[in-house]
Amino acid sequence: MPSVGQAYAKIGDDPAAPDLGGAARYRIRCEVLPVMIGLSEVTRLEEATRALRELDYRSGGETCLDGVRLCLRESLPMLTAPTSEHVRRRLHVAVADLRNLAGWVCFDVGLVDNAQNHFCHALALAGLARADGLTANVCYRLGRVFLHHGHFDEALRYFDLGQLAASRSGDGLAAGMLSANAAWACAKKGAEHSARTLLDRGQEQFIAANRSGVAGWAEFFTPADLSGLAGAVHTDLAVTAGRHYARTAVVLLTTAIDGYDEGMARSRTFGEISLATSHLIEGDVEAGVDVGLRALASSGSVGSARVRDRFRPLASHARRFRDHGGARELAGRIDAVSAA
Repeated sequence: MPSVGQAYAKIGDDPAAPDLGGAARYRIRCEVLPVMIGLSEVTRLEEATRALRELDYRSGGETCLDGVRLCLRESLPMLTAPTSEHVRRRLHVAVADLRNLAGWVCFDVGLVDNAQNHFCHALALAGLARADGLTANVCYRLGRVFLHHGHFDEALRYFDLGQLAASRSGDGLAAGMLSANAAWACAKKGAEHSARTLLDRGQEQFIAANRSGVAGWAEFFTPADLSGLAGAVHTDLAVTAGRHYARTAVVLLTTAIDGYDEGMARSRTFGEISLATSHLIEGDVEAGVDVGLRALASSGSVGSARVRDRFRPLASHARRFRDHGGARELAGRIDAVSAA
């Protein structure tokens, strides 16, 4: 019988495996898992999760959903296989993070019920491992599901729960991320003072945070991402509290877009959508149309229902300029993408 380490095989070596775009580097052969699980097996699972997460950020959840499902299905038997207590805790964290990723990917493709199910499993495993930093991250992602679908108070409750976990672990980066996202929820509600206060707090927490040895689930939260999030807060404040916020949004979003590398294509597209919206709110139709069309071009390589959802408000803003040919074209092209 082969060892568990030998039971990992590259997806490309299995002609019957689904096409995962080269993202899932390892496959776990469940039939050999009753042997002792060691750190090397857990490390390979962590590496597979990292590869899938990178693909998600680069190309969207639709490109890696099958890969995540396969990796999850073949990793679950590891939870009941013999191992040491030290390895078991790390295994719980690894599978919890894979569940966390599965929830995020399902959210990105529009499978909300599936996403919530995965996140609940992630919370349970993170709790077993006493991994408060991961618990905070899962709460952040659950909050984002509710935020995206317009349930702002529920989103705020999850962000608050995440803050409790971040406080227990002393994770300043998670605290900053949660504060900034709570600011976004408040901005969407039109709670101007709360949004500004929470955003200032989040930026201060980010600056003070220790960024050495950041866990894979939090690596995305960089200065560029914080700038993009702050820009999104100001874009929504421009809608709910006063159009003067659009000027600051333009500056923040431009900084964010310039700071994203090729591995963050989805985030860059989100930034371009918000930037185009801010330009239109300001009345700079030419700039809004130019950036909006650029966002549409960028979205062609990103398989994400969330991206398509985010375009719809931009189309509504563009339709306000019905006498502008470019704005009409932008709205029409967004409608075509949404209907596809």
